[in-house]
Amino acid sequence: ATGGVNPLILTTLLAATGGVRGGILAGKHVTVGRTVTPRTPYASPRSPTRTFQTVRNGPSKRLCVGCRELKSDVQEDINALKAQIEKQAEEDSTVQIRDPLPPTSKGDIFRACFLVSGLIGSLGVALRKYAATKLQVSGADPDLIRDLTSLNIKDILHLEPKDVAIMLGVAAAVTGLRQLTLNLWEDYQWATDRSNEQVLRPLSPLDLLWVAFLPGITEELLFRGALIPAVYPDWRGILIGALTFGVLHNSGGRNLASATFATIAGGAYGTAFLATNNLLVAMGAHSLSNLFSAAIWLQAHPIAAKYVSSKSTGDEKSGGGDNGESEQEASKAKKKKKKKPKSDMGFGSS
Repeated sequence: ATGGVNPLILTTLLAATGGVRGGILAGKHVTVGRTVTPRTPYASPRSPTRTFQTVRNGPSKRLCVGCRELKSDVQEDINALKAQIEKQAEEDSTVQIRDPLPPTSKGDIFRACFLVSGLIGSLGVALRKYAATKLQVSGADPDLIRDLTSLNIKDILHLEPKDVAIMLGVAAAVTGLRQLTLNLWEDYQWATDRSNEQVLRPLSPLDLLWVAFLPGITEELLFRGALIPAVYPDWRGILIGALTFGVLHNSGGRNLASATFATIAGGAYGTAFLATNNLLVAMGAHSLSNLFSAAIWLQAHPIAAKYVSSKSTGDEKSGGGDNGESEQEASKAKKKKKKKPKSDMGFGSS
């Protein structure tokens, strides 16, 4: 098959081309100083015929004219393959979210956050005044009434060292529990990812401050600072406040897993409130937990997620469908999103 050429020549040529185009030489007559004619139709489409000439330069050296051209062709193929592999690896590493919430702008998030927080804060102030009246009628201790229901800024902002320690401890505990729940509970991870993709992705690092603190302050004013003293200023009030807080988290694109975690977190905030008789402790713990969790999530998800709807995934698994119908459904979905953007800003932004 080699045309009488020393096998060392063929070995040298195959080694020079890296074995990628070895089929070119294996299917040709190779002779010294003659044109190589393909024997089989498997020759390279780039060069159906090549001329190889061997030059003897000592008993053990063989130089091949044309090997440099083959090397350049092989290198181009290798570079193209590397680029394709890198592109595929980047696509595979991108997080995918099923049934994503519609994207929103920073302006939409601003309006939703201020509107919901303003409503919650107003309800909190009204209910806190009612709680103060109720405690006075029941003959409760005046100092307790002031600590639990005062709207005086000086009373609210008063903090002792132990209060700061409890605030930071509760914030760290809730943040740690959130990360653990994300790793163990897939439904909670899914709800958190789709919510944060909508709310946190358009924001700048500075925006995270008010998105974390504004809901944290107003929600604690209502669910701990007003609801607990209005019903029972003890463990029963903590439980009622936590359950109410959790139920309201089962909305806006969230699920039962989000409500369950919110209930546990609400119980921790309520316990901190009654343990210190200081609403600022619960406000600070809630706000710091929001901020820490948002920063951790953004650091773990630096690239925007690739949205995959469960309907399209099911179509792919079943073998596809009519492309025209799927395109029409996609265009209708886009129109609906443009007409009525649904924001997930509300109870606990992160």
